[in-house]
Amino acid sequence: MNTSQSPWTRTPSLAGVAWLVAAVKRVEEVLLSSMILLIAGLTIANVVSRTVTGISLAFTEELSQFLIVGVTFVGLSYATGRGRHIRMTALYDQMSERNRKAMIVIISTVTCLLLLALAGYSWHYIATVRFLNSVSPVLQVPLHLVYLVVPLGLILAAIQYGLTVARNCLSDGVYLSFDVKDKYDQTGIGDT
Repeated sequence: MNTSQSPWTRTPSLAGVAWLVAAVKRVEEVLLSSMILLIAGLTIANVVSRTVTGISLAFTEELSQFLIVGVTFVGLSYATGRGRHIRMTALYDQMSERNRKAMIVIISTVTCLLLLALAGYSWHYIATVRFLNSVSPVLQVPLHLVYLVVPLGLILAAIQYGLTVARNCLSDGVYLSFDVKDKYDQTGIGDT
């Protein structure tokens, strides 16, 4: 067996979703890196403009706010896919591997469904904003276009949780996300 392969491509039942995992990761990385670089560029441009001309660029603050919304919701999916989401593990850490696995499956399933429901609510909100023809004050950008990133991020995060459920149901071990196996360090007090 080739050990350089990713462990999930060696599992026949999971090899078919490799394209989905790679596609979601790529979309997240491109969106997040682009938005963060654009926020940095806008902030630097505004500082230079204020320093050199004494005039603040009004659109930079508004555009940065839009991008921060995007970073928040796409970042949700990014953190989920890497098993870096917030977890409260006091009870979880005391369980056997079998019970931890069951708990991860239940939590991931409920979270996936909740995120899909929130995505549905966000679509309704976007429809309302579109109906009202709301625009941003400075750039006059239709706000329904800006808010499209919210359901996108929620759906991407739901996909990540769904993949976590699939991984835990089809593989040995406990996985925090599709690629990240739960490693529980059992070091005692004073151990380093």
